[in-house]
Amino acid sequence: MSTSTKFDLTDHLIVYLIKQIAPQHKAGKGILTIVLAKLLFLVDFEYFKATGKQATAIRYLWYKHGPYSLQDFEPRLELLEGHEIVRLPMTRDVDGRPYNLFKEGPNPRFSLQLPLDVKKQADRIIFIFGQSSWQDILNYIYSLEFAKNMKLKEPVEFTSILKITDTDAAFISNVTEAFHEELMKPL
Repeated sequence: MSTSTKFDLTDHLIVYLIKQIAPQHKAGKGILTIVLAKLLFLVDFEYFKATGKQATAIRYLWYKHGPYSLQDFEPRLELLEGHEIVRLPMTRDVDGRPYNLFKEGPNPRFSLQLPLDVKKQADRIIFIFGQSSWQDILNYIYSLEFAKNMKLKEPVEFTSILKITDTDAAFISNVTEAFHEELMKPL
C-alpha cells in the first residue's frame, strides 16, 4: 500500500497537533487523548465555518465530555502508533475510561503535509488552546451555542450547527435594509 493512500489529511493533522503541542503541554509529558480529540474538533469546527467543509474525515458524536469519535479516532491512533506517534499509558481513568498521553513518534513513515488553510486553522487553535487543560477546552466547547442543544450520542453535523436559520437571515436582511444608507457611507 502506498503512503499516499494509507495516510490522509486527518492522519497528518493528528501528527501535526501532537508534534506541536506535546512538547509544551503538561511540561512536555505529552498530550492527552481527550485534548487531542477536542483540538481536532475545534480545527474542524473553525475550518468548516471558513470553508463549508471539515478538514478531517472524522465523524463526531456528542458524549459527556463533548464531541468524540470512538469509531474513527482510535483506529487512526493505532495506525500511527509506534511510528508517527507514541502512546504513553496513564495510571488514571477519566470517568472510568483510560486515557493516554501521546508524543511524537521515532519512525515517521511520511513527511507532514498540510494544506496552508488547514495549517493556519490548526496553528490558530494551537495558539489559543495549546496549553489549556482538557476541562478549559471542554468548557469552551460547551459555551458554543450549538452545544446547548446536543444530546448524548447525537451526531455532530456541522451543516446543521453552523447554518444560518431563516430567522437569522431575516434579521440580517432587515438590519442591512434599515441601515443601508449608513453602511454605504465611507468611514
